[in-house]
Amino acid sequence: MLDTLDLEQTLDKTTYATQIEALMRQMRSLQQACWEKKLPAIVVLEGWAAAEKGSVVKKMVAYMDPRGFAVHPIWPPSPEEMKYPFLRRFWGKLPRRGSIGFFYHSWYIHILEDRLFKRIEPEEVPMVMQQINAFERQLVDDGAAIAKFWIHLSHKELKRRLKKYADDPLQSWRVRPEDWQQQKHYNQYVNLAEEMLIHTSTGPAPWTLVEGNCPRWTKVKVLTQLAATLTESLDRLHARAPVTLLPPQESLTPAEPDYLAQVDLTAALSRQDYKQQLRKEQVLLRQLQLNIHQNQIPVLVLFEGWDAAGKGGAIKRLTDVLDPRSYQVHAFAAPSDEEKAHQYLWRFWRRLPASGTIGIFDRSWYGRVLVERIEGFATDIEWRRAYQEINEFEAQLTGAGYVLVKFWLHVSQEKQLERFMERQNDPFRQYKLTEEDWRNRDKWPLYSVAVNQMIQRTSTPTAPWTLIPANDKYYARVKVIQTVIQAIAQKLKGK
Repeated sequence: MLDTLDLEQTLDKTTYATQIEALMRQMRSLQQACWEKKLPAIVVLEGWAAAEKGSVVKKMVAYMDPRGFAVHPIWPPSPEEMKYPFLRRFWGKLPRRGSIGFFYHSWYIHILEDRLFKRIEPEEVPMVMQQINAFERQLVDDGAAIAKFWIHLSHKELKRRLKKYADDPLQSWRVRPEDWQQQKHYNQYVNLAEEMLIHTSTGPAPWTLVEGNCPRWTKVKVLTQLAATLTESLDRLHARAPVTLLPPQESLTPAEPDYLAQVDLTAALSRQDYKQQLRKEQVLLRQLQLNIHQNQIPVLVLFEGWDAAGKGGAIKRLTDVLDPRSYQVHAFAAPSDEEKAHQYLWRFWRRLPASGTIGIFDRSWYGRVLVERIEGFATDIEWRRAYQEINEFEAQLTGAGYVLVKFWLHVSQEKQLERFMERQNDPFRQYKLTEEDWRNRDKWPLYSVAVNQMIQRTSTPTAPWTLIPANDKYYARVKVIQTVIQAIAQKLKGK
């Protein structure tokens, strides 16, 4: 593949000066259009050391408004970044809608440099490529434009440039030991790059191969293709048909199981049994907290359920005896303006627990297929594709070693009404009952359908749902802790 590139391609100074000026002006206009249309753009620059990627970036942004773009030089992950799935640090750098993010190196270093220097096991590579493809597809589906460039150099040119930079006191700092290793293992690196290019050049995010021996040719080709990518993405936005909102589904089809109806809501514990069992399970959980710290296992527990199902009480008992330095609770409400400016999973990626700690989510990404679906905040296309996006996300978490526990706390309509009235009549608890809670209650049949479909489509072998009978709070609280203990113990057993 790369050996078919004509690296002798050149561009004379006069032609270059004319073309590059026009392209830089075009980039300024396209940046303005991206801002107006709220189109996020991601530019990935990969290739050899000394391929002058930095010089290319300078030309791309020369006429741009610096408030509308950010350049991210990517280096090997820090010790802190290594405590999370490898894609997390890139999610945090994604541009908001209307902005452009330039990645000087990117998530691809995980399957290039990390492979060359044996920082990743060969058997992990196919899974990582799948995760990257899913990541890029999700961003494009959400409306982003992605332009990926591989800037290729001949072995001779690479060696010449590295020596030139190394001998220059003002540029020698740019040459890393890893760059010399690239040069030394040129053919091996070519093979790794070609495998990467083949498996990650997709319809949503194709690679553009760029001849890099002539810097002028390189700059013009990159800017030309970037302008074409942005123009095409803007045209798609313009041609997009108006969204037609479909009425929510009010009942399950005969082929769909009713998981909620199968939950035994009579399950209960006496107060005495509750106290004894709760204390026993809490002591076990406290012991396991030390184990997950020693083994650097990340644990993520998420709670979904009906309003007044007792999520807060269950979380309180789950955390009562834990060391507060090693767990964090995140309550997710409606997304902020900053969060709305990114793909919906962005805010959850940023709050993942690090290795050796416990993260507890009160509500989660399942809002996309529940409240956002029912209330019309997500289009039909958006919430339907979210099932796949969620399964991919959770597979990345469990593949990175996470213990992932998902709870739906289920109560009857009668029990919910009883608890609503208790809150309404208690001055100290009235704040917990809102008009939105009453509105959601009126939509119980709609939410029942959505919950059952959510369970059916996102309960996987590595990330199953646990449905908790919560009419009796004592039973629910103990069952939650027992389930978390079992999941952690199972993970430790496999260590």
